[in-house]
Amino acid sequence: MMISRGGTAIIAAVCLLAACGGQPGGTGKEITIWSMWSEGEPNQKVLAEAAKDFEKETGVRVRTQWKGRAAVKTLLPSLNTDNVPADLVEGNNRELTRQFAATKAALDLSDVYGAKVHGEQATVADTVGEAYGRMATSADGVVTQLPYQVSTYGWFFNGRTFPELVTAPPKTWEDFTAVLRGQQAKGRSPLGQDGSIPNYNVRYLEHFARALMGDEGWHALAPDRTGRGWLSPEVLKAATMVESLAKGGYFPAGFNATKFPAMQQKWAGGESDFLYQGTYLPKEVAPYADPGFEFRAFRFPSVEGRTPTMNVTTTGFGIPEKARNAADAKRFLTFFLQKKYQEKVSSVALEMSVRKDVPAAAQVADLKRALDSGEINKADVVDVGDFNAKVLLPLSDELLFGKITAAGFTRKMAENAAAYWKSKG
Repeated sequence: MMISRGGTAIIAAVCLLAACGGQPGGTGKEITIWSMWSEGEPNQKVLAEAAKDFEKETGVRVRTQWKGRAAVKTLLPSLNTDNVPADLVEGNNRELTRQFAATKAALDLSDVYGAKVHGEQATVADTVGEAYGRMATSADGVVTQLPYQVSTYGWFFNGRTFPELVTAPPKTWEDFTAVLRGQQAKGRSPLGQDGSIPNYNVRYLEHFARALMGDEGWHALAPDRTGRGWLSPEVLKAATMVESLAKGGYFPAGFNATKFPAMQQKWAGGESDFLYQGTYLPKEVAPYADPGFEFRAFRFPSVEGRTPTMNVTTTGFGIPEKARNAADAKRFLTFFLQKKYQEKVSSVALEMSVRKDVPAAAQVADLKRALDSGEINKADVVDVGDFNAKVLLPLSDELLFGKITAAGFTRKMAENAAAYWKSKG
C-alpha cells in the first residue's frame, strides 16, 4: 500500500494538522458524518462523544446522521452529483474498497496515513498497521478507508461450562468434533446456527476450503468462468466435511427454518454449546445470556494440518471526493484514532481497535490474542457481483441442510457457475 506520493503527500499531511489556513481553535466550518450505527448502539455512543469533543477543540461543528448499516449504499447514488450530502461515510472495508471505490468518487486518503494521530507522535499509518492499511486499499491502489475497528470470527462458548477449553482449546478439527460427540452423548445439540442467514451457513465450507487450498485458491473459484475449479479435490473434501456436519446431528432441530437471531439467542440461553460468529456476538446476545455467562472463543481449528487464516473485516471511514469540507473531515479521522477513543471502542462497544496498544474487551480478548499472533486473511478484492447470491449461497444452504451430497454440490456448482458466467457474456 502506498501512503504517500512524493512531496505532495508530505505537504498535505502538514496542511492536514495545521488546518491549512484555519484560524486558531478551528475553521468555523462544519462536517457531516453518515454513520453506520443507529442511535443507542454502543459504537454510536463512542462516536458521538468523539464528535462532541472534536467540536469543542476545533470549533468545527459535527452533524452526524445515524444511517445504520446501509450508510454506504445509501450515499452511493449521490457521489457523482454536485450535491454530496456527507463529508465522511462509515462502512466496512469491502464496502469502501469496492462499491465506494468503484464510483471513482472516493478521495484517496494517502495523506491522512502520512499525518500524525492527533496529539500523538505516531503516524496514522504506523498506528493502523500495514495489514489493515492494505485491506483499506482498493484494487486500483486507492486508499479509500481509514479503519479504526477490526472484527473477526471464532467459536464462542461459555467458559464456565467448558473451563478445560479456556486453557486448551481444540487445535484440530478432529479434536473439536470429539468434543461435539461428547456433548451429543449427553443429549445436547452442540452447534448453534441461524440457518436463515446464507452468509452464515457458507462459513463452514469457506473455512474448510481456505485451510485446504489457501486464500488464493478459495478466492479464485468464483471468478473461474469455466466453473471447473469447483470440481477440484480440495473443494470436494471441504464439501464432504460440511456434509458430515449436516449428517452428524450437531445442529438443533429446525435450525434451518428459524428466523434470525433466534438461534444465537437460544445459544446464549444455553440451548446449544458452540456458535461460530463474529466478535460483535457478545454485545448482541448479552440480554439473552444466562447469568454468569463467560464469553470465550477460539479460532477455527486446523484441517489436515493447516489452519485457515482468520477472516477479518475492518470498520472505518471514507471521504467522498466532492465532500464540502474534506480538510476538516481528515482532521476528524486523525482525532478519532486517538488512544482515548479507541479504548472506548474496546470498553464501551466491546469491539477490537486496530491499535495494538489497546487491549480488547474481555469478551473477545481470546480472539484478539489469536489475531495478533496468527495470519489474517488476504484481502479479496475481486468483485464477483451477484455470483454468491445467485450461485454459491443457495447450493451452500442445500449442502448444510442435508439436501444435497458433497459430490452433488461440486457438480452443480461447476454447472451453475459456468452458466452464470456465460449469461454475463
